[in-house]
Amino acid sequence: MHPLATIPLAQVALRWNRELAGGGEKRTKQLRGALANAFRDDDLFHQHDLTTGKPLYRYPRVQYRWRDGKGLVIGWGDAAGRLLALPWLDLNLLLGEDPVAADDAALTLSQARFAVGERLAYYRLETPVLLFNQDNFRHYQTLDDAQQRHERNRLLVSNMLTALRGLDVKFPERLYATFTHLQNHPCHYKGEKLLGLTGEIVTNAILPDGFSLGHAVSHGFGWMTPC
Repeated sequence: MHPLATIPLAQVALRWNRELAGGGEKRTKQLRGALANAFRDDDLFHQHDLTTGKPLYRYPRVQYRWRDGKGLVIGWGDAAGRLLALPWLDLNLLLGEDPVAADDAALTLSQARFAVGERLAYYRLETPVLLFNQDNFRHYQTLDDAQQRHERNRLLVSNMLTALRGLDVKFPERLYATFTHLQNHPCHYKGEKLLGLTGEIVTNAILPDGFSLGHAVSHGFGWMTPC
């Protein structure tokens, strides 16, 4: 293994004062909206310029997820310390039509390690990865099975490199990544119906638990864990 970088990684697991029904994709979107509003003066939480309101096209250092009824807030790099310093138990939020308060906030801080592997490593997609937009999906649909497999893997490598660069991690060798198990999973993002992919990935990159790639990672998509 050839180490590349070590980056602070914080997680805040929010347990609510009431049980909340609903799927993870919907609840993650609601959590992101509620916290983006609560911390509207910090562009890390909503990815919009504070002066112009225009989107900031960068890898999100704050990401939102939902697991087992809990809201998860992830902070990478300089965002990690910011998350740990916030008054989570003082927040009253509106998730959709459900007013909630956090009655517990479990905070953890770790060092996320990135490396080039001497062996291939396997990862599971905990949430669908969005590799396609409307334009490249139209092209994808015109391809035969072998060409689609090549295009999926090409986009997987491209999006993985983009995420690594977004965390200031340089991958000095040729990055290899491919799907070993694959299922299509329809997703919705900003009013559009998109094709998400779930399954398992093998790559020569050593990635930390919780690394995310693809479009809309701040909304919980593309979340990976080691197999």
